[in-house]
Amino acid sequence: MRRDDVFKNVAFGGAWSERIVGVERRQGALKRLKNALSETAETDLRNDQDLAEAVVLATRGTPKAEMLQNAWRKALDKEIAAHRYTELGRIYRLIEAAVGTAAKF
Repeated sequence: MRRDDVFKNVAFGGAWSERIVGVERRQGALKRLKNALSETAETDLRNDQDLAEAVVLATRGTPKAEMLQNAWRKALDKEIAAHRYTELGRIYRLIEAAVGTAAKF
């Protein structure tokens, strides 16, 4: 469900309703990154625009966001699927940890 449409006309919504939308977007982005782990062995994800946007969204507001985004892109360039999977998994866990320390929406 798209909550930004649900909450846009709520007079009493304020910051809490906007935070819900942001949290759900970030959760969706993290889910997309996690799904990419299983896709990477069979699919070239380097040009997947949705995945690129998910990386940016998931890392936004985190410490070292740019570093994590660059590391994700570099991992996608690894030729051997097992190495790519391992590196993406490592970076995904770093992103998850960074999200826990990110400034709240």
